[in-house]
Amino acid sequence: MHPQTKHTDVDRRELHLTLFVCSAMVVLAFGLALLMYPVVFANPLQTRTAQIAFFGFCGLACLLVVYIVDCQITIRRLRHQITIDRIHASEASNRASADLLGSLPNFSTFEDRLSMEFRRAATAKLNLSVLVITIKLRSGFSEPYLALSVLGDAAKAISRRLRDQDTIYNLRQGYIGVILPGANHSAAKRVSTRLVEGLVDVAGANDRFSFDINSISYPEQTSSAHDLELAVCGYLPEELPKEALTSDV
Repeated sequence: MHPQTKHTDVDRRELHLTLFVCSAMVVLAFGLALLMYPVVFANPLQTRTAQIAFFGFCGLACLLVVYIVDCQITIRRLRHQITIDRIHASEASNRASADLLGSLPNFSTFEDRLSMEFRRAATAKLNLSVLVITIKLRSGFSEPYLALSVLGDAAKAISRRLRDQDTIYNLRQGYIGVILPGANHSAAKRVSTRLVEGLVDVAGANDRFSFDINSISYPEQTSSAHDLELAVCGYLPEELPKEALTSDV
């Protein structure tokens, strides 16, 4: 059952229950008043105190019905306000996630940084690794605005699990790259393990997306910056020309 339909059904049931309670109270109070009326007003032995008590009972019954109706109106108004606040909070969170994704450096910046880090690693004889995270959205989260929000959440989870010297890039929609200076293949695998934990948490019980993490390391798997870049491009969609990647995102 859709959450909105379920919520509407609960509201309808609560309204029916409130109407039933109010109706039952009115019927019971009216019936009791009919039974009391002959005793109070037809019997000459009754005092004025009994008549005042009778009118007090009628007034109290009316006030109780009004109080129940007012409580129901207040509860429905507060529930409506809570729903609106939740929607606004969700929209704000989605905008923040989308803004985070848009603020990440693109593939062109990734190329420049990769060349610089490779020269540094080659000169100092250090290791260098690159991660390519492929994120595949589920069908229910493929709408453009919602997709940006989910991808932004994934990027946020990735950035939180990285080291201070690591950098994250939005290679294109659904593909995130991470440069790991000084990390060999084993260290890259350890970072990948941390990223898996974060991405699983972000995917949530709704299973918003699936993902795949691939690593390329220098000098264990590649021998030049060109080979390293080609290996990264190999994980990107083949239908896009490599020249178009710099203008993507």
